[in-house]
Amino acid sequence: MTFTQRYVHTGKIALNVTEWEAPSPDSPTMVLIHGYGSNSNTWGRVVDKLALEFHLFTLDLRGMGRSGRYGVASTRQTWADDVADIIPALSNQAVFLVGHSLGGWVTAAVTSKYPTLVSKAVLVEPYSGANSEVRKQIRERPPERRSARAQQIRLATTPKDLISAVSDQYYGASDDSIQRIANMWFQMDPVLEEGPISRSEDSETFDGLFSAINCPTLVIIGAADKGGILSEEEAKRVVGLIPDARLISWPKVGHSPHIARHHDFIRAVARFWRE
Repeated sequence: MTFTQRYVHTGKIALNVTEWEAPSPDSPTMVLIHGYGSNSNTWGRVVDKLALEFHLFTLDLRGMGRSGRYGVASTRQTWADDVADIIPALSNQAVFLVGHSLGGWVTAAVTSKYPTLVSKAVLVEPYSGANSEVRKQIRERPPERRSARAQQIRLATTPKDLISAVSDQYYGASDDSIQRIANMWFQMDPVLEEGPISRSEDSETFDGLFSAINCPTLVIIGAADKGGILSEEEAKRVVGLIPDARLISWPKVGHSPHIARHHDFIRAVARFWRE
């Protein structure tokens, strides 16, 4: 499929946006939002097929990929506000918003705070706060490990310089996966790894945020014992908070169902849109 890449300025920051040619004039608009430490390349296995049905966009969140830097005054809500600011520049109608991990939280935040911008939402392994597996890991993660990664990113002159660090963190990953992650780290603003960790999130479960989502929502999770960040119990809690939501659980994959089961992911998302 034909696609173009360009910068779109929200009035606050320039975000890198990739757009695929719409398959027809009335094709619904889909926007894909990546997770923390990643960028729009994470959707590489699904974009060609999704672009056959949707007017498809991906973007890099600030501080990641090719978008503007994070900035010391930014917060997680800043990412959501950026997405809300850019959607009207991409479509004159409400969009089908899909987010992974941090992008799942961003998708939920946009959908709850700016309901007219989103027609349907898919939360893929979304960050859910205190009860998420990743939050448990953050509690146990020494602050110096985050500082060390920031320094590694600053000192890298090419993505190859990060291969060793990525291999250590993702032991057993394929060479291709390690290279992809190294490329994403290389494009990441090291400031992200140096900001203070908010201890308020040790109790924050975002109940109000999820409860305020008023559009049909699909939640897709992997398995916590395979690296997923939501337990089955936590996923059911989140789905129970959203007025119109359903859950798909794939127990043999981890945190990236859109990569590990990309064909099933494409089918599930397209089927959900048609319902």
